[in-house]
Amino acid sequence: MRCLDRGLLALLAITAIYNVPQLLSGSVQFDGVDVHYASQRYLSDELHAGRIPFWTPFIFSGFPFLADLQVAAWYPPNWPFFLVGITPRSIGLELALHELIACSGAYLLAKRVLDPASMAQAVAVAMFYGLSGWFAAHSQHVGMVDTAAWLPWLLLLIINLREQITPCRLAAGVVLGAAIMLPGSFQLALYTFAFVAIWAAIEAIAQRSAIGARRVAIGLAASAIGGALLSAVMILPAFELVSQSERAELNALALPDIGYFHPSSLLTLVYPNFYGLLSGPYTGPGDSTQHYFYAGILLVPLAGLGLRHATAFRTAASLSLPFLWYALGPVGGLYRLLARLPGFSSVELPMHGWFLVALGLALLAGAGFGIVERRIGCRRSRALLLVVLLDVLTINQLLNPLAYARASFSELYGGALEAFAAQVRAATTPVERVTGQEMTAVGYRNHGLQSRVATTYGYNPLELSAYADYISAAEQNPRLVDGVAATHRLDNATLLPEDGVLPLAYFAQEVSTTASLVDLDPRRTTLVEQTLAVDSDPAATVTVTDHGLDWLTLRYTTRSQGLVRVAIPMYPGWEASLDDAQLPVLRVDHAFIGIVVPPGTGEVRLTYTPRLFWLGALISGLMLLATVGAACLRVPKRARPAA
Repeated sequence: MRCLDRGLLALLAITAIYNVPQLLSGSVQFDGVDVHYASQRYLSDELHAGRIPFWTPFIFSGFPFLADLQVAAWYPPNWPFFLVGITPRSIGLELALHELIACSGAYLLAKRVLDPASMAQAVAVAMFYGLSGWFAAHSQHVGMVDTAAWLPWLLLLIINLREQITPCRLAAGVVLGAAIMLPGSFQLALYTFAFVAIWAAIEAIAQRSAIGARRVAIGLAASAIGGALLSAVMILPAFELVSQSERAELNALALPDIGYFHPSSLLTLVYPNFYGLLSGPYTGPGDSTQHYFYAGILLVPLAGLGLRHATAFRTAASLSLPFLWYALGPVGGLYRLLARLPGFSSVELPMHGWFLVALGLALLAGAGFGIVERRIGCRRSRALLLVVLLDVLTINQLLNPLAYARASFSELYGGALEAFAAQVRAATTPVERVTGQEMTAVGYRNHGLQSRVATTYGYNPLELSAYADYISAAEQNPRLVDGVAATHRLDNATLLPEDGVLPLAYFAQEVSTTASLVDLDPRRTTLVEQTLAVDSDPAATVTVTDHGLDWLTLRYTTRSQGLVRVAIPMYPGWEASLDDAQLPVLRVDHAFIGIVVPPGTGEVRLTYTPRLFWLGALISGLMLLATVGAACLRVPKRARPAA
């Protein structure tokens, strides 16, 4: 136990040293800012203001913010950061924490499957996994790092469950399953459970124990199903959002090959600059984050030595080979089969799953390290660990441009945000909503969440597909731009007033069920999906008298039943009421909200209430109570037979 404690303390020091460069002199970058910092900062700010941000008006003209699983709002390790307040440095600390979790899990797994007496061997496995090129290259993908950190813990749990099932261990499996799901990386959670199940099946065959196989199946089911139930507060709203997003239309078999396995990428295991990533220019396949595997110059030779260790070899082979076969893409055959299955059909860039191979290689290298340790002695082997640390610190942190930006957040993004804020303050007409071209950024693409200015653009693969269709059609039909109610547009970082913009809410002049977005003029015609009994009153008026982040009040006057078009994306949960009576809400112009109002004068209250959140919260709460109850159960010890 003393050695175990020293090993974990050593890993704490190692991960701290490894992360010093990015914590002191750099910042997160790319998706780390565009997606994770922007959303986590917004959530934290809203919670500090006493609001739960189910809906935000600041990206995509309105978006169901809390339904986005990438926010990782319900992932407990993030809660202290939300409580203190999100900063760019807190994202770096979140990454460092999960590298420690990854290293600790790999350390304990090595103790279990290799040599329990060798602290140095287990520390080597931990570094080869948690400080590997996959974690360095994916530092911008915070949710992926968080999910991959729990992989060795899942293997360790399954090994323990194979020996004995107890309520406490099953409860731990449920919690661990939720820890894998709640960071919000659906793809990596799917890969984790799918390929760990293959590993578990191969282990069951090797162990030749029907009882053990049954226990493993129960344990995996508890982790996957119980974890999903515990995560229902996130999963149910996310399913609804995914079903209406561009992700639902993804064709996994028609994707470019930038994220498939290229065997030549294996050379980065021994020569990290093989594609020019460290020195530039990069010449490798597609997305560079998918094809960088370096985990130290000693990894491959030590892994070669470790091939003689049966358990390490079997674990590495069962985690790696099925995944690599799948990751070859359509040419390999397995991908074509799996891409037709639920879940697998809506993910892309399969090489995100290299962390599975990274753990297998780390265990093999750890087995080889054990052989070397027995030959050179404990003291020299610890010196070898220092070589490994200096190697990955230099290559994966100091030289790898993917690990972190070599400038502070304020240098990279602060100036652009301040300049934009100054333009908003100086605008002669109030800036109510800003439009721009696709991929518009002010420093970063989801800047609206921090600028607190409503924008028609954003950056998220879960953008509502109907809204994306409307924005795409506006490229061919510029008249549609008037229909997004943008008072200003951003052109080369310059904020300009938009002429001829339609108001956020107005009465439809005429309705049509046959018009198309390509030739639609929203000033004259409003596209509806079914025939409506509404009339046009030329004198009808409607104004927005008050509004919040997820509601607004409309004051209207009309002599006949009319249709009010509101430039907020239509999404389940929006409801309209007049004097406590519900009004029909429907989709208009393919993407936006329409409200049928009766003749007369009145105030309509339009509000957003998430449909599935409370059901998910109830399921998660009940599952949490059941899990705590199972963890508190004590299995009575069997009485020893009398002598």
